[in-house]
Amino acid sequence: MPARSPDKRRRVRQHGLTAYEKLRDLIVRGRLAPGARLIEVELAGVLGVSRTPVREAIARLVQDGLAVPARRSARTQVAVAPLTEADLHELYTIMGALEGAAATTVRAMTPPERKALAAQMTKANDAFERIGKGHPADFVRLFESHNAFHAVFVERCATRRLRALIEQVRPHIDRYEFMYAGMVGPDYSETFAEHRAIIRAIRSAGGGRAEQAVRANWLNSARRLSAAVSRLPSLGDFGAPV
Repeated sequence: MPARSPDKRRRVRQHGLTAYEKLRDLIVRGRLAPGARLIEVELAGVLGVSRTPVREAIARLVQDGLAVPARRSARTQVAVAPLTEADLHELYTIMGALEGAAATTVRAMTPPERKALAAQMTKANDAFERIGKGHPADFVRLFESHNAFHAVFVERCATRRLRALIEQVRPHIDRYEFMYAGMVGPDYSETFAEHRAIIRAIRSAGGGRAEQAVRANWLNSARRLSAAVSRLPSLGDFGAPV
């Protein structure tokens, strides 16, 4: 059987998603830009569903913080949440703290467990590096392989509560990654090196060192993104609803 193309795989995956998941994906990937109005009747037509699931999806997006009430409107409207530099730093600090807390569990692992986890993470990071060193890099695959590296670590190290909290923050992080991470390249050597530092700390049973390495990776990622975005005319409240 021939392999499906990435675009076809995404279409198949989209077919089984709920209205909420589809709208969240459109927001995360920038198809619904910051500040874009979420109008029930229009979105129902785009998604091919009735207005009721769209209304419920919009309410959930507001609850999640991915959408916000629009200001200075004659009637209640909702828009895609803006992207701000302050929000970027806060989110990356939060994610660093959550994954850093997960890294402390390395201390309790046996040597074979640490070795197996390090091998899995090395394999995921090798794939990430191969894609990142492409000319030009396939950004969608780069985005997915970067998330896969962190997913291997979270799945093995995070408690159920930490995983739930990380899942809440992840879509917000993904918005910034998908919108701006491509501007950090084409040289991703700092990220590659930080990932390898995390792997070394895990292999050596350094729970404290692993926590520091994970936090540093997220804080440095925020710094790199912020520096890339600063080269634009302005980030500010990009897409702030009015």
